[in-house]
Amino acid sequence: MSHETIGDYKTYSLAGTDQEVQFITQVLKLKPGESILDLYCGYGRHAIELAKQGFNITGIDGTQDFLDIAIQKSQEANVSITFIKKDMRELDYSEKFAAVINMFAAFGYFTDEENAAVIKLVAKALQPNGLFLIDLLNRDWMVRNNLNRYWRHPSGECVLSYKVELENGIATMKRQLINQVTGIKTQYEFVLRAYSLPEMANIFSNSGLSILATYGGFDGRLYSSETPRMIILAKKNS
Repeated sequence: MSHETIGDYKTYSLAGTDQEVQFITQVLKLKPGESILDLYCGYGRHAIELAKQGFNITGIDGTQDFLDIAIQKSQEANVSITFIKKDMRELDYSEKFAAVINMFAAFGYFTDEENAAVIKLVAKALQPNGLFLIDLLNRDWMVRNNLNRYWRHPSGECVLSYKVELENGIATMKRQLINQVTGIKTQYEFVLRAYSLPEMANIFSNSGLSILATYGGFDGRLYSSETPRMIILAKKNS
């Protein structure tokens, strides 16, 4: 695993990237030179590896700090990627991309109406018969499993706790980082709408998208209530 640290915690990790990118390319079946939008690309780890394979990549994220790292890493990798700071609710493309990808539970942070509107904007951004690949947490799996986690740095200096509460389809994720030397606590809270597969199918249908396949992991396993992920491949209706 390769990672870097900024401040007190890991922020850039390449763990799993090769398998994930291999899955993305196998599922999308695009040719080099075709255009892909990495919607909420984060640090750009998927975007960079896809660009290395010859795809024309645009990466959008709402956080400038993430994009700064993505730009730096793309320059180090000597690949050309268009990175743009933009809220996904403000997508304004029309039939530009052969595919749009949205990885690692980067969807569901707005109201139901806004989330549905984002999917319509994605559909608009796709070329006719374009593909949309979205990676979500599996709500059915979350209900059955304890997602709370606790890590201690080998040095004993830092402790990271991660707590997830799921109620009525709303997942509240609380992360706390404690520096045991300085006593400084850093807390984050994220609220995510965890959708079921039927709910996503309805949103897609209303946006002119049809589901082609649903996977439970980047190893290509089929989706079920026992898989942690719900990765949906959809196609824009022609």
